[in-house]
Amino acid sequence: MAGVITHMVIAREIIKLLPEGTICNPGLFYLGNLAPDAIHAREGYIREYKKHTHFRDNIPDQDFEVEEHQTAYRKRVVDFITENKFREDDMIDLYRGYVTHILSDERFILTIRKEFCEVMNERGIAQNDPRFFRYIVTDMNRNDLLLVERYEEMDEIRQQLEKVIVQPVDEYLSYQEMKISMDWLLRRHFHEENELVLPRYISYERMTSYIKEAASYVVKLLSQKDSKVQMW
Repeated sequence: MAGVITHMVIAREIIKLLPEGTICNPGLFYLGNLAPDAIHAREGYIREYKKHTHFRDNIPDQDFEVEEHQTAYRKRVVDFITENKFREDDMIDLYRGYVTHILSDERFILTIRKEFCEVMNERGIAQNDPRFFRYIVTDMNRNDLLLVERYEEMDEIRQQLEKVIVQPVDEYLSYQEMKISMDWLLRRHFHEENELVLPRYISYERMTSYIKEAASYVVKLLSQKDSKVQMW
């Protein structure tokens, strides 16, 4: 899936595409975009936990496009939106961010990951080969660090992340899991010294193109008037 900084940049691009004031609390929106991956902080973490926070229980990445899996996934997305779109606790931007992360990862699977699979196939590396996961994660991490250095509005993202009051996500993430993840994000990307290395298989240019694609897709989908997925 896309890296955590990539998700923050997608969130920033979405805010810029929407009418001013649509996202009332940018910090919460960024926090929501971190949330599905915050599951890594859960004690005894296993891969199935992340599948659940991404609405893809029992849906292998390589079979994501199978019709029955798409039906199950779409229903989970709609159910989550329906449960949260009319919240009255000032947390709506947190849940909008959560949905944004899910939909951005959907686009990642159908574009970046698919392209990466083709490159790996040419090299005789199957999706169950440990190198497959290692290579894609390495490139995602490298692209995230490049975004920290190069994205022109990274300071704005950082300021919002540093001042937002961490919140749990009902039924999915605890306060402690969110707090651990936020602390890690800030420390890893803004406080530690990092060596910048160019990605090997997924170029920085391709990632920045994907970011624009994902932001446009999310804005268009969640703007559908009178639809089950309208969220702003």
